Amino acid sequence: LGPAPLAATWAGIVLGSLPLYALGLGVALRLGHNAAIGAGAAGMLLAFFSVGGLAHGLMTGELTGALATPLSWVPLAWPARLGSLGVEVFIDAARAAGPLLTTALVGLVLTLAAAAVLIAWFCRFEDGRADE
Repeated sequence: LGPAPLAATWAGIVLGSLPLYALGLGVALRLGHNAAIGAGAAGMLLAFFSVGGLAHGLMTGELTGALATPLSWVPLAWPARLGSLGVEVFIDAARAAGPLLTTALVGLVLTLAAAAVLIAWFCRFEDGRADE
């Protein structure tokens, strides 16, 4: 397929992982590193099940990253799903275009909402500081 699917897959994994790093940092700071490790392990299993297992798309012909399943809206599954979309778009661009746009828009809205919540949370704790 060439370097373009590899770059798209890498970008999907990175962009899907960024909100998880922020979430994991918040969990680790609030509940401790053991809770963050447990959440990461649960997230890995959830991500595995969200794409249907190994070679699901190759065996069934479905675009696993573009499927709208209940697990597809859980942020822990975004890196696996967005990473697989990078390859699937180049394999079958016509079928992947609609679900890709929908997934990207919903992911953008959820990421912006999470960023707004984090900014409000940080502002709440930083209001009393005058050392700047």
